[in-house]
Amino acid sequence: MAGRTEYSPIDRRSLSADEAGQSLLSQDEKPFVFNNRSPAQRRYTAAIKAVLFLILLVVHAGLIVLLAKWLASSFLGAHAEYPAEGHDHGGTCLLRDEHTQYTFEGVIPAVYKDPDAEFLMKDPCGRTAAEARARGCRYGMLYGAWLPEACYDEETEENFRKYTNWRFWLQPNRTQELSYEEVAKGEHEYVLVEWQYHQRHCAEMGRRIFTAMSRRGLHTIDSYLSQWAHTDHCAHSVMEVRPTHELGAILWRKFPDCGVVRWKNAK
Repeated sequence: MAGRTEYSPIDRRSLSADEAGQSLLSQDEKPFVFNNRSPAQRRYTAAIKAVLFLILLVVHAGLIVLLAKWLASSFLGAHAEYPAEGHDHGGTCLLRDEHTQYTFEGVIPAVYKDPDAEFLMKDPCGRTAAEARARGCRYGMLYGAWLPEACYDEETEENFRKYTNWRFWLQPNRTQELSYEEVAKGEHEYVLVEWQYHQRHCAEMGRRIFTAMSRRGLHTIDSYLSQWAHTDHCAHSVMEVRPTHELGAILWRKFPDCGVVRWKNAK
């Protein structure tokens, strides 16, 4: 019929093979590109990646070993390091020569008199072990003090004694070891103890003063227990991270006053 256009599903234009192929793809699709690398190249690349991975593992393992050694030396170090001075600390030697005798020149003994408080009993146990025994005083191992019955806390002392097998020495090189029973006689001016002893001492001192304040009364507090300086010292010491068995503290013998009447200039 004249003027009629015949329909054809394919345009009469000539299409190349590439154009015909692309026309059948959506706008978002990409033609697949084959990996032209040979099997040998792929094996080589995989081998390089494996070697780099192994090197990375070795480096990480080395860092872990170094960290472990540092932690071991920091927290489980040898017993040869001692503080130079301190409230209840002492020790001056870094050697372990069993034939060397050490002195504590310059180390300040513990202060067991409290000038900031008044007490019912002044020097109730005298100034020597013989005087203390003659006056009926008892030697407490918790802080090395000769005390009259009024200020002696049997319960706290027993808890402290049972905590572990405490050990004592007269020399920083761990020679002249003394038994618990020997030290409990109160004859020695000082003995050396491990850091664990000092930590437990501070913990029990807090319990001791709470017991006095809540149950036993102010008259059971002595002039060592009453000091703010010692309480502050213990508060800081319990936060110190040191080897448990470091021989780093001195237990000084004390002859405190007994029975707090009041604290002076209390703020």
